[in-house]
Formats: sequence, C-alpha cells, structure tokens
Amino acid sequence: MLESRSAVYKMLKDKAHKDREIEVFPRPYRSDATPYKQYDFSRIVKEACSFSRPVMTGLKISKAIFLGDVAVGKTCLVNRFCHQIFDSNYKATIGVDFEVERFDILQVPFNLQIWDTAGQERFKCIASSYYRGAHGCIFDLTSLMSLSHSPQWLEEALNRERWRYK
Repeated sequence: MLESRSAVYKMLKDKAHKDREIEVFPRPYRSDATPYKQYDFSRIVKEACSFSRPVMTGLKISKAIFLGDVAVGKTCLVNRFCHQIFDSNYKATIGVDFEVERFDILQVPFNLQIWDTAGQERFKCIASSYYRGAHGCIFDLTSLMSLSHSPQWLEEALNRERWRYK
C-alpha cells in the first residue's frame, strides 16, 4: 500500500490507471461552454506519439499548483482527483502537500505533479516558494471575498514566475 502512494512509484510504474489513459479529448459538458473547438488530437501529434518511445522522449512532467484563500476547497479537489475521496471535515494544510498522478496520453507516459498549498497567511512564505509554474488559482464560488482575492493569488504566482527569469 505504501509504495502505491509514493510519488516516485507513480512516475515509474509501467501503466497508468485505466481512468488515466487518454486516447481522445473528453467531450465538454456543453459545447457552448468551452472556448475549445478541437475535439481530438491533431494528426501530427498522433503520428509523433506513435513513433516516440519513453527512452527517446524522456520523462514528461507538468506541475499544477493549487492556490487560494483559506478553506476554499484546494485540498478537497486534490483528494477527490487523486484518491477519489471527499472529506467534509476541514483540516488546514500546513505548508505544502504534494501528489503525483500518472497518465498515458496517446500511450506516452506523462506525470502531473500536484502541489496543494496552504491558504493561511502564516504559511504564505513557505508556500510561495512553490508558486513557480502556476497558471491559475482556486476560489470558492459561494464566497465573494474569495473571488475578489483571486487576482491577487494569480498575480503573486505570476510575479514568482517573472522573478525566476530575472
């Protein structure tokens, strides 16, 4: 059980879980609710993936960072996505938690690192060191204050990214 939760184990195992194998784009719930009009991988992408081998292409890794106010549901989303559980008992994240999910996209191995950051002010200095690479933030639709803080969270993440390249 312990080895199956290990990040390294997930990145190196032979195959992704069945629900993490992607051969076609998932259809949107409503076609008028998405800005994307492409419904499948392009022919060029499919051909490139069919010829690639993990040894030749290297380890594919992307990073998702969950940022937002205290108690907006960052950890709940991570737990639901990674462990298929939902715990309604709130426990604050201390610093940063880390998960890895393995995908096979067109049979090419791909790893998604998921960083769950603390929303509390006292942990901001710890969590902000992980902001590099963030491209979004989480807010609670039922809280206007959470929504109003979203641009600030995104700006902090983007500033961290700009600082990286100076």
